[in-house]
Amino acid sequence: MCQMTASPASARLFVADELAVGTSIQPSREQQHYLLNVMRCRDGETVLVFNGRDGEWQAGINRRGRRECQLVIQQATRPQTSSPDLWLLFAPVKKARLDFIAQKASEMGCSRIWPIRTEHCQVSRVNDDRMLANAIEAAEQTERLDIAEVMPFTNLSEALDSCDTDRTIIFCDEATAGDAGMNAVRVLSDAAPISHAAVVIGPEGGFSEAERAMISARQNSLKLSLGPRILRADTAAIAALACFQSVCGDWV
Repeated sequence: MCQMTASPASARLFVADELAVGTSIQPSREQQHYLLNVMRCRDGETVLVFNGRDGEWQAGINRRGRRECQLVIQQATRPQTSSPDLWLLFAPVKKARLDFIAQKASEMGCSRIWPIRTEHCQVSRVNDDRMLANAIEAAEQTERLDIAEVMPFTNLSEALDSCDTDRTIIFCDEATAGDAGMNAVRVLSDAAPISHAAVVIGPEGGFSEAERAMISARQNSLKLSLGPRILRADTAAIAALACFQSVCGDWV
């Protein structure tokens, strides 16, 4: 068994390789540029790496010229842990704000990030690879040990059908804004504990009446309010995740 120790490593990278003592890893071209030119790492310095399966490991830099390097796994630093079983279903917004949602949902501990197509959604295409890259970067920076799963752009009804009956659908309905009886923290506290959840956020134009009825009709739907003001879609996503994590998630 490898001893878990702290590391003075200055950089942290996600890799796809299996991790074990003595294993050599070839970082991607972008990662090599980051290590050698951005972080200015020297030969023999250490970084932290993780793959979402084997925990976190310390690796030594083996430079091969000015632009290339390998990483040699030295020792484990943290055992693997998983983020809460928390999904974010949201109607995508413009590119910069979509990047923001992917980054912040990862930082907030979502296990699945799922863009959904709604009647008032103003986006017709989503770049899954870009969303995943944002989720990975956020995981690297926040010391998260797993990577959020990024799902393809899917119709709202299909995404809801993927939620088993034991998954609570947290319906953030803008129509409840200002309803003190639907206060998010109060509703979640009354419903806790919730171990499997899907937070559902609508588009900038809001859900249609038919969509509201469809979500509300589900047996495992929990409607709540995010306060007295109508929030932008990206703000609403972060507010809802913060409420859940503070009451039912791993902030408790």
